[in-house]
Amino acid sequence: MRVTVLGLGYVGLVTSACLAELDHDVIGVETNESKLRSLSDGTVPFHEPGLADMVAANVQAGRLRFSGDPAASAASAQIVIVAVGTHDGNGGWQTKTINDCLVSVVPHLRRDAVLVIRSTLPPEFLPQLAAIVGRIRDEGGQQHIPVLVNPEFTREGQAIMDFMKPDRVVIGVADDPTGRGVKLVRRLYQQTPGPILAMNGLDAVLAKLGSNLFLATRISFANELAGLCDLYGADVEQVVTAMAYDQRIGGSFFRAGIGFGGSCLPHQVTMTVRGAAAAGRPTPLLAAVDEINHGQRVRFVERIETLLGGSLKDARIALLGVTFKPDTDDLRDAPSLEIAARLLERGASVVAYDPMSGALARASQLVPGLTTASSALEALDGADAAGLVTEWSEFLTMDWAAAGRRMRRPILVDGRNALPPRAMLEAGLAYSSFGRGTLVPDEVDARSTPAERIARRSLGLFEQPVASPGFAHAQALPD
Repeated sequence: MRVTVLGLGYVGLVTSACLAELDHDVIGVETNESKLRSLSDGTVPFHEPGLADMVAANVQAGRLRFSGDPAASAASAQIVIVAVGTHDGNGGWQTKTINDCLVSVVPHLRRDAVLVIRSTLPPEFLPQLAAIVGRIRDEGGQQHIPVLVNPEFTREGQAIMDFMKPDRVVIGVADDPTGRGVKLVRRLYQQTPGPILAMNGLDAVLAKLGSNLFLATRISFANELAGLCDLYGADVEQVVTAMAYDQRIGGSFFRAGIGFGGSCLPHQVTMTVRGAAAAGRPTPLLAAVDEINHGQRVRFVERIETLLGGSLKDARIALLGVTFKPDTDDLRDAPSLEIAARLLERGASVVAYDPMSGALARASQLVPGLTTASSALEALDGADAAGLVTEWSEFLTMDWAAAGRRMRRPILVDGRNALPPRAMLEAGLAYSSFGRGTLVPDEVDARSTPAERIARRSLGLFEQPVASPGFAHAQALPD
Protein backbone atom coordinates (compact mmCIF):
# COMPACT_ATOMS: atom_id res chain seq x y z
CA MET A 1 0.00 0.00 0.00
CA ARG A 2 1.08 3.62 -0.56
CA VAL A 3 1.49 5.36 2.79
CA THR A 4 2.59 8.86 3.73
CA VAL A 5 3.65 9.60 7.31
CA LEU A 6 3.63 13.26 8.35
CA GLY A 7 6.16 14.04 11.07
CA LEU A 8 9.38 12.07 11.58
CA GLY A 9 9.87 12.39 15.28
CA TYR A 10 10.11 9.28 17.40
CA VAL A 11 6.65 7.91 16.58
CA GLY A 12 6.65 8.93 12.92
CA LEU A 13 10.06 7.60 11.98
CA VAL A 14 9.52 4.27 13.75
CA THR A 15 6.12 3.97 12.05
CA SER A 16 7.60 4.80 8.63
CA ALA A 17 10.46 2.32 8.91
CA CYS A 18 8.32 -0.51 10.24
CA LEU A 19 5.59 -0.07 7.62
CA ALA A 20 8.28 -0.14 4.94
CA GLU A 21 9.65 -3.30 6.53
CA LEU A 22 6.14 -4.75 6.14
CA ASP A 23 6.56 -4.12 2.37
CA HIS A 24 4.47 -0.98 2.08
CA ASP A 25 5.59 1.95 -0.10
CA VAL A 26 6.23 4.72 2.42
CA ILE A 27 7.06 8.43 2.15
CA GLY A 28 8.14 10.02 5.42
CA VAL A 29 7.56 13.77 5.53
CA GLU A 30 9.61 16.13 7.70
CA THR A 31 9.45 19.93 7.43
CA ASN A 32 12.43 20.51 9.73
CA GLU A 33 15.17 21.04 7.16
CA SER A 34 18.03 19.99 9.43
CA LYS A 35 16.32 16.73 10.37
CA LEU A 36 15.37 16.08 6.74
CA ARG A 37 18.98 16.58 5.61
CA SER A 38 20.15 14.22 8.34
CA LEU A 39 17.72 11.51 7.24
CA SER A 40 18.55 12.03 3.58
CA ASP A 41 22.22 11.56 4.46
CA GLY A 42 21.42 8.29 6.21
CA THR A 43 21.63 9.56 9.81
CA VAL A 44 18.78 8.80 12.21
CA PRO A 45 18.42 11.82 14.54
CA PHE A 46 17.84 9.81 17.73
CA HIS A 47 18.91 6.48 19.18
CA GLU A 48 16.60 3.48 18.98
CA PRO A 49 18.10 -0.02 18.77
CA GLY A 50 17.85 -1.44 15.25
CA LEU A 51 16.15 1.61 13.73
CA ALA A 52 19.11 3.02 11.79
CA ASP A 53 19.71 -0.34 10.10
CA MET A 54 16.02 -0.76 9.28
CA VAL A 55 15.81 2.73 7.79
CA ALA A 56 18.94 2.18 5.69
CA ALA A 57 17.78 -1.21 4.42
CA ASN A 58 14.36 0.05 3.36
CA VAL A 59 15.73 3.20 1.74
CA GLN A 60 18.10 1.03 -0.26
CA ALA A 61 15.25 -1.30 -1.22
CA GLY A 62 13.19 1.66 -2.43
CA ARG A 63 10.34 1.11 0.02
CA LEU A 64 11.11 4.20 2.12
CA ARG A 65 11.69 7.76 0.90
CA PHE A 66 11.86 11.13 2.63
CA SER A 67 10.35 14.45 1.58
CA GLY A 68 9.91 17.98 2.84
CA ASP A 69 6.69 18.59 0.87
CA PRO A 70 3.61 17.43 2.84
CA ALA A 71 1.00 18.26 0.20
CA ALA A 72 2.74 16.59 -2.73
CA SER A 73 3.71 13.55 -0.67
CA ALA A 74 0.19 13.03 0.61
CA ALA A 75 -1.53 13.55 -2.75
CA SER A 76 -0.90 10.03 -4.06
CA ALA A 77 -1.21 8.10 -0.79
CA GLN A 78 -3.91 5.60 0.04
CA ILE A 79 -3.31 6.13 3.75
CA VAL A 80 -1.99 9.37 5.27
CA ILE A 81 -0.74 9.06 8.86
CA VAL A 82 -0.29 12.13 11.06
CA ALA A 83 2.39 11.71 13.73
CA VAL A 84 3.13 15.24 14.92
CA GLY A 85 3.64 16.22 18.55
CA THR A 86 0.85 17.25 20.93
CA HIS A 87 2.95 18.13 24.02
CA ASP A 88 3.23 21.86 24.71
CA GLY A 89 6.57 21.42 26.51
CA ASN A 90 5.09 22.62 29.79
CA GLY A 91 3.01 19.72 31.01
CA GLY A 92 0.00 20.43 28.82
CA TRP A 93 -1.65 19.50 25.54
CA GLN A 94 -1.46 21.48 22.33
CA THR A 95 -3.21 20.73 19.03
CA LYS A 96 -1.85 23.57 16.90
CA THR A 97 0.59 21.25 15.12
CA ILE A 98 -2.20 18.85 14.18
CA ASN A 99 -4.47 21.66 13.01
CA ASP A 100 -1.70 23.18 10.91
CA CYS A 101 -0.92 19.77 9.43
CA LEU A 102 -4.56 19.14 8.53
CA VAL A 103 -4.90 22.52 6.85
CA SER A 104 -1.81 21.89 4.73
CA VAL A 105 -2.57 18.36 3.53
CA VAL A 106 -6.30 17.55 3.75
CA PRO A 107 -7.22 19.57 0.61
CA HIS A 108 -4.73 17.51 -1.40
CA LEU A 109 -5.86 14.02 -0.38
CA ARG A 110 -7.42 11.69 -2.95
CA ARG A 111 -11.14 11.01 -2.68
CA ASP A 112 -10.38 7.37 -1.81
CA ALA A 113 -7.66 8.20 0.77
CA VAL A 114 -7.93 7.49 4.49
CA LEU A 115 -6.63 9.92 7.12
CA VAL A 116 -5.17 8.32 10.26
CA ILE A 117 -4.07 10.25 13.37
CA ARG A 118 -1.32 8.41 15.23
CA SER A 119 -0.42 11.33 17.49
CA THR A 120 -1.61 11.07 21.08
CA LEU A 121 -4.72 13.23 21.33
CA PRO A 122 -6.34 15.02 24.28
CA PRO A 123 -9.78 13.41 24.69
CA GLU A 124 -11.59 16.73 24.31
CA PHE A 125 -10.09 17.21 20.83
CA LEU A 126 -11.42 13.98 19.34
CA PRO A 127 -15.03 15.23 18.82
CA GLN A 128 -13.64 18.19 16.84
CA LEU A 129 -11.39 16.12 14.59
CA ALA A 130 -13.90 14.89 12.02
CA ALA A 131 -15.57 18.32 11.88
CA ILE A 132 -12.24 20.04 11.13
CA VAL A 133 -11.41 17.60 8.34
CA GLY A 134 -14.96 17.77 6.95
CA ARG A 135 -14.92 21.57 6.89
CA ILE A 136 -11.61 21.65 5.03
CA ARG A 137 -12.94 19.17 2.44
CA ASP A 138 -16.19 21.14 2.08
CA GLU A 139 -14.31 24.38 1.47
CA GLY A 140 -12.52 22.73 -1.43
CA GLY A 141 -15.71 21.17 -2.78
CA GLN A 142 -14.31 17.71 -2.08
CA GLN A 143 -15.83 14.47 -0.92
CA HIS A 144 -15.46 13.57 2.74
CA ILE A 145 -12.85 10.92 3.61
CA PRO A 146 -12.63 8.44 6.49
CA VAL A 147 -10.93 9.84 9.60
CA LEU A 148 -9.45 7.36 12.07
CA VAL A 149 -7.15 7.35 15.07
CA ASN A 150 -4.49 4.69 15.52
CA PRO A 151 -2.72 5.28 18.87
CA GLU A 152 0.76 3.85 19.27
CA PHE A 153 1.83 1.65 22.20
CA THR A 154 5.55 1.44 21.47
CA ARG A 155 8.20 1.70 24.19
CA GLU A 156 11.45 3.54 23.64
CA GLY A 157 14.27 1.03 23.48
CA GLN A 158 11.89 -1.69 22.23
CA ALA A 159 9.90 0.22 19.63
CA ILE A 160 10.60 -2.02 16.64
CA MET A 161 9.57 -5.19 18.45
CA ASP A 162 6.46 -3.46 19.82
CA PHE A 163 5.44 -2.36 16.32
CA MET A 164 6.20 -5.60 14.52
CA LYS A 165 4.79 -7.85 17.26
CA PRO A 166 2.18 -5.71 19.00
CA ASP A 167 0.03 -6.80 21.93
CA ARG A 168 -2.83 -5.20 19.99
CA VAL A 169 -3.50 -2.70 17.23
CA VAL A 170 -6.22 -0.18 18.07
CA ILE A 171 -8.24 1.57 15.35
CA GLY A 172 -10.62 4.29 16.49
CA VAL A 173 -13.35 5.65 14.24
CA ALA A 174 -13.84 9.41 14.16
CA ASP A 175 -15.71 9.40 10.82
CA ASP A 176 -16.06 6.27 8.69
CA PRO A 177 -19.74 5.67 7.87
CA THR A 178 -19.12 2.90 5.32
CA GLY A 179 -16.29 1.16 7.18
CA ARG A 180 -13.94 1.63 4.23
CA GLY A 181 -11.27 3.27 6.36
CA VAL A 182 -11.20 0.55 9.00
CA LYS A 183 -10.98 -2.10 6.29
CA LEU A 184 -7.99 -0.39 4.69
CA VAL A 185 -6.13 0.10 7.98
CA ARG A 186 -6.73 -3.55 8.86
CA ARG A 187 -4.92 -4.41 5.62
CA LEU A 188 -2.07 -2.11 6.64
CA TYR A 189 -1.42 -4.24 9.74
CA GLN A 190 -2.47 -7.64 8.44
CA GLN A 191 1.10 -9.00 8.65
CA THR A 192 1.44 -8.21 12.36
CA PRO A 193 0.42 -11.00 14.76
CA GLY A 194 -1.54 -9.02 17.38
CA PRO A 195 -5.33 -8.65 17.48
CA ILE A 196 -6.75 -5.64 15.63
CA LEU A 197 -9.43 -3.87 17.66
CA ALA A 198 -11.82 -1.45 15.98
CA MET A 199 -13.82 0.88 18.23
CA ASN A 200 -15.20 4.36 18.66
CA GLY A 201 -12.54 7.04 18.29
CA LEU A 202 -12.93 8.42 21.79
CA ASP A 203 -12.65 4.92 23.23
CA ALA A 204 -9.40 4.46 21.30
CA VAL A 205 -7.97 7.76 22.59
CA LEU A 206 -8.80 6.81 26.17
CA ALA A 207 -7.47 3.28 25.68
CA LYS A 208 -4.08 4.81 24.90
CA LEU A 209 -4.27 7.32 27.72
CA GLY A 210 -5.67 4.77 30.16
CA SER A 211 -2.84 2.32 29.44
CA ASN A 212 -0.21 4.90 30.27
CA LEU A 213 -2.04 6.16 33.34
CA PHE A 214 -2.32 2.62 34.68
CA LEU A 215 1.37 1.87 34.08
CA ALA A 216 2.30 5.11 35.84
CA THR A 217 0.05 4.15 38.75
CA ARG A 218 1.74 0.76 39.11
CA ILE A 219 5.17 2.38 39.26
CA SER A 220 4.09 4.88 41.89
CA PHE A 221 2.38 2.10 43.86
CA ALA A 222 5.64 0.15 43.84
CA ASN A 223 7.41 3.23 45.19
CA GLU A 224 4.87 3.70 47.98
CA LEU A 225 5.28 0.02 48.82
CA ALA A 226 9.06 0.45 48.85
CA GLY A 227 8.66 3.26 51.38
CA LEU A 228 6.74 0.90 53.66
CA CYS A 229 9.42 -1.75 53.20
CA ASP A 230 12.12 0.74 54.22
CA LEU A 231 10.04 1.76 57.23
CA TYR A 232 9.53 -1.77 58.53
CA GLY A 233 12.68 -3.45 57.24
CA ALA A 234 11.20 -5.62 54.49
CA ASP A 235 12.59 -6.32 51.02
CA VAL A 236 10.37 -4.85 48.30
CA GLU A 237 11.60 -7.35 45.71
CA GLN A 238 10.49 -10.28 47.85
CA VAL A 239 7.19 -8.56 48.52
CA VAL A 240 6.34 -7.87 44.86
CA THR A 241 7.55 -11.33 43.80
CA ALA A 242 4.99 -12.87 46.14
CA MET A 243 2.31 -10.44 44.95
CA ALA A 244 3.03 -11.15 41.28
CA TYR A 245 1.93 -14.78 41.61
CA ASP A 246 -1.60 -13.44 41.96
CA GLN A 247 -2.91 -13.47 38.40
CA ARG A 248 -5.02 -10.41 39.17
CA ILE A 249 -1.86 -8.42 39.85
CA GLY A 250 1.13 -9.74 37.86
CA GLY A 251 4.67 -8.41 38.12
CA SER A 252 5.22 -5.93 35.27
CA PHE A 253 5.97 -2.25 35.97
CA PHE A 254 6.45 -3.07 39.65
CA ARG A 255 10.06 -2.00 40.21
CA ALA A 256 10.69 0.65 42.82
CA GLY A 257 13.17 3.47 42.22
CA ILE A 258 13.32 7.10 41.18
CA GLY A 259 10.16 6.82 39.11
CA PHE A 260 9.20 7.29 35.48
CA GLY A 261 10.34 9.85 32.94
CA GLY A 262 10.21 10.23 29.17
CA SER A 263 7.83 11.87 26.75
CA CYS A 264 4.66 9.92 27.60
CA LEU A 265 3.92 8.91 31.17
CA PRO A 266 4.87 12.07 33.11
CA HIS A 267 3.16 14.64 30.95
CA GLN A 268 0.09 12.47 30.26
CA VAL A 269 -0.46 12.06 34.00
CA THR A 270 -0.01 15.81 34.52
CA MET A 271 -2.21 16.75 31.56
CA THR A 272 -4.98 14.39 32.65
CA VAL A 273 -5.00 15.80 36.17
CA ARG A 274 -5.07 19.39 34.88
CA GLY A 275 -7.64 18.76 32.18
CA ALA A 276 -10.02 16.84 34.41
CA ALA A 277 -9.75 19.47 37.16
CA ALA A 278 -10.51 22.24 34.66
CA ALA A 279 -13.62 20.29 33.61
CA GLY A 280 -14.74 19.95 37.23
CA ARG A 281 -13.73 16.30 37.71
CA PRO A 282 -10.82 15.97 40.16
CA THR A 283 -8.64 12.84 39.83
CA PRO A 284 -7.04 12.42 43.28
CA LEU A 285 -5.51 9.02 42.51
CA LEU A 286 -3.69 10.34 39.45
CA ALA A 287 -2.68 13.51 41.31
CA ALA A 288 -1.07 11.27 43.93
CA VAL A 289 0.71 9.27 41.22
CA ASP A 290 2.21 12.50 39.91
CA GLU A 291 3.21 13.66 43.39
CA ILE A 292 4.78 10.33 44.32
CA ASN A 293 6.75 10.18 41.09
CA HIS A 294 8.34 13.58 41.54
CA GLY A 295 8.84 12.91 45.24
CA GLN A 296 11.07 9.93 44.45
CA ARG A 297 13.63 12.25 42.88
CA VAL A 298 13.73 14.32 46.06
CA ARG A 299 14.05 11.17 48.17
CA PHE A 300 16.97 10.02 46.03
CA VAL A 301 18.82 13.27 46.73
CA GLU A 302 17.94 13.03 50.42
CA ARG A 303 19.22 9.46 50.56
CA ILE A 304 22.62 10.57 49.24
CA GLU A 305 22.63 13.52 51.63
CA THR A 306 21.80 11.30 54.58
CA LEU A 307 24.56 8.82 53.84
CA LEU A 308 27.00 11.74 53.73
CA GLY A 309 26.07 12.88 57.22
CA GLY A 310 23.25 15.25 56.41
CA SER A 311 25.13 17.74 54.23
CA LEU A 312 26.04 17.86 50.55
CA LYS A 313 28.12 21.02 50.80
CA ASP A 314 31.36 20.58 48.84
CA ALA A 315 30.63 16.88 48.22
CA ARG A 316 31.49 15.43 44.81
CA ILE A 317 28.61 13.33 43.51
CA ALA A 318 28.89 11.03 40.48
CA LEU A 319 25.66 10.48 38.54
CA LEU A 320 25.66 7.37 36.37
CA GLY A 321 23.19 7.80 33.54
CA VAL A 322 21.25 10.85 32.35
CA THR A 323 18.77 9.41 29.80
CA PHE A 324 15.35 8.58 31.21
CA LYS A 325 15.87 4.87 30.44
CA PRO A 326 18.52 2.64 28.82
CA ASP A 327 18.77 2.14 25.05
CA THR A 328 17.62 5.65 24.24
CA ASP A 329 19.20 9.10 24.10
CA ASP A 330 15.97 10.77 25.24
CA LEU A 331 16.19 13.40 28.00
CA ARG A 332 12.53 14.40 28.01
CA ASP A 333 11.51 14.62 31.66
CA ALA A 334 14.56 12.56 32.60
CA PRO A 335 14.80 12.27 36.42
CA SER A 336 18.56 12.92 36.15
CA LEU A 337 18.01 16.58 35.29
CA GLU A 338 15.97 17.37 38.40
CA ILE A 339 18.26 15.25 40.57
CA ALA A 340 21.39 17.00 39.31
CA ALA A 341 19.82 20.43 39.81
CA ARG A 342 18.77 19.60 43.38
CA LEU A 343 22.21 18.25 44.27
CA LEU A 344 23.81 21.42 42.93
CA GLU A 345 21.34 23.59 44.86
CA ARG A 346 22.41 21.84 48.07
CA GLY A 347 26.05 22.66 47.51
CA ALA A 348 27.39 19.53 45.83
CA SER A 349 29.51 19.39 42.72
CA VAL A 350 28.00 16.94 40.25
CA VAL A 351 29.75 15.01 37.49
CA ALA A 352 27.68 12.80 35.17
CA TYR A 353 28.42 10.05 32.69
CA ASP A 354 26.14 8.35 30.17
CA PRO A 355 26.98 6.06 27.21
CA MET A 356 24.96 8.43 24.98
CA SER A 357 27.51 11.22 24.52
CA GLY A 358 25.01 13.50 22.77
CA ALA A 359 22.52 13.20 25.62
CA LEU A 360 25.31 13.84 28.11
CA ALA A 361 26.27 17.05 26.32
CA ARG A 362 22.64 18.22 26.22
CA ALA A 363 22.24 17.48 29.93
CA SER A 364 25.16 19.74 30.77
CA GLN A 365 23.48 22.52 28.79
CA LEU A 366 20.12 21.99 30.48
CA VAL A 367 21.55 21.93 34.02
CA PRO A 368 23.97 24.82 34.62
CA GLY A 369 26.90 23.69 36.73
CA LEU A 370 26.66 20.02 35.77
CA THR A 371 29.99 18.67 34.53
CA THR A 372 30.49 15.52 32.48
CA ALA A 373 32.98 12.67 32.31
CA SER A 374 34.09 10.52 29.40
CA SER A 375 33.68 7.26 31.34
CA ALA A 376 32.01 5.89 34.44
CA LEU A 377 35.35 5.46 36.20
CA GLU A 378 36.32 9.05 35.46
CA ALA A 379 33.03 10.20 37.02
CA LEU A 380 33.68 8.05 40.08
CA ASP A 381 37.25 9.25 40.64
CA GLY A 382 37.35 10.99 44.02
CA ALA A 383 33.56 10.93 44.44
CA ASP A 384 32.02 11.12 47.90
CA ALA A 385 29.00 9.20 46.65
CA ALA A 386 27.57 7.83 43.43
CA GLY A 387 23.97 7.70 42.25
CA LEU A 388 22.84 5.13 39.70
CA VAL A 389 20.16 6.94 37.68
CA THR A 390 19.87 4.92 34.45
CA GLU A 391 20.41 1.16 34.49
CA TRP A 392 22.65 0.90 31.43
CA SER A 393 24.19 -2.57 31.09
CA GLU A 394 27.73 -1.25 31.46
CA PHE A 395 26.90 -0.09 34.99
CA LEU A 396 25.40 -3.47 35.87
CA THR A 397 28.47 -5.41 34.72
CA MET A 398 31.28 -3.10 35.86
CA ASP A 399 33.81 -4.11 38.55
CA TRP A 400 32.29 -2.32 41.50
CA ALA A 401 35.05 -3.28 43.89
CA ALA A 402 37.56 -1.52 41.63
CA ALA A 403 35.15 1.37 41.14
CA GLY A 404 34.74 1.79 44.88
CA ARG A 405 38.50 2.02 45.37
CA ARG A 406 38.55 5.05 43.05
CA MET A 407 35.98 6.88 45.17
CA ARG A 408 36.87 9.04 48.14
CA ARG A 409 33.99 7.45 50.03
CA PRO A 410 32.54 4.24 48.54
CA ILE A 411 28.85 5.10 48.85
CA LEU A 412 26.34 4.09 46.18
CA VAL A 413 22.64 4.91 46.00
CA ASP A 414 20.88 2.75 43.42
CA GLY A 415 17.96 4.69 41.98
CA ARG A 416 16.78 1.76 39.89
CA ASN A 417 17.16 -1.17 42.31
CA ALA A 418 19.22 -2.66 39.50
CA LEU A 419 22.24 -4.02 41.40
CA PRO A 420 22.39 -6.95 43.84
CA PRO A 421 22.75 -5.58 47.39
CA ARG A 422 24.90 -8.40 48.76
CA ALA A 423 27.33 -8.18 45.85
CA MET A 424 27.68 -4.44 46.38
CA LEU A 425 28.30 -4.98 50.08
CA GLU A 426 30.94 -7.62 49.37
CA ALA A 427 32.55 -5.17 46.92
CA GLY A 428 33.12 -2.85 49.89
CA LEU A 429 30.42 -0.30 49.11
CA ALA A 430 27.88 1.28 51.39
CA TYR A 431 24.80 0.53 49.32
CA SER A 432 21.29 1.95 49.52
CA SER A 433 18.26 1.37 47.33
CA PHE A 434 14.49 1.80 47.53
CA GLY A 435 12.62 -0.70 49.67
CA ARG A 436 15.68 -2.93 50.16
CA GLY A 437 17.42 -1.15 53.02
CA THR A 438 20.89 0.28 53.39
CA LEU A 439 23.95 -1.92 53.81
CA VAL A 440 27.21 -0.62 55.26
CA PRO A 441 30.37 -2.76 55.43
CA ASP A 442 32.32 -2.66 58.70
CA GLU A 443 35.30 -0.99 57.10
CA VAL A 444 33.17 1.83 55.67
CA ASP A 445 31.26 2.24 58.91
CA ALA A 446 34.51 2.50 60.85
CA ARG A 447 35.46 5.54 58.75
CA SER A 448 32.08 7.20 59.23
CA THR A 449 31.74 10.25 61.45
CA PRO A 450 29.22 10.23 64.29
CA ALA A 451 27.18 12.75 62.29
CA GLU A 452 27.00 10.34 59.35
CA ARG A 453 25.81 7.50 61.59
CA ILE A 454 23.18 9.68 63.21
CA ALA A 455 22.03 11.03 59.84
CA ARG A 456 21.61 7.52 58.49
CA ARG A 457 19.24 6.77 61.34
CA SER A 458 17.37 10.06 61.06
CA LEU A 459 15.46 8.99 57.95
CA GLY A 460 14.84 5.54 59.36
CA LEU A 461 17.02 3.80 56.81
CA PHE A 462 16.85 0.17 57.81
CA GLU A 463 20.17 -1.61 57.37
CA GLN A 464 19.27 -5.12 56.33
CA PRO A 465 20.51 -7.99 58.50
CA VAL A 466 23.07 -10.11 56.63
CA ALA A 467 24.24 -13.56 57.67
CA SER A 468 27.95 -12.77 57.46
CA PRO A 469 29.28 -11.43 60.81
CA GLY A 470 31.47 -8.86 59.07
CA PHE A 471 28.65 -6.42 58.30
CA ALA A 472 27.42 -3.58 60.51
CA HIS A 473 23.70 -3.14 61.10
CA ALA A 474 21.79 -0.07 62.19
CA GLN A 475 20.95 -1.63 65.54
CA ALA A 476 24.63 -2.15 66.37
CA LEU A 477 26.16 1.05 65.00
CA PRO A 478 28.17 2.86 67.68
CA ASP A 479 27.35 6.46 68.48
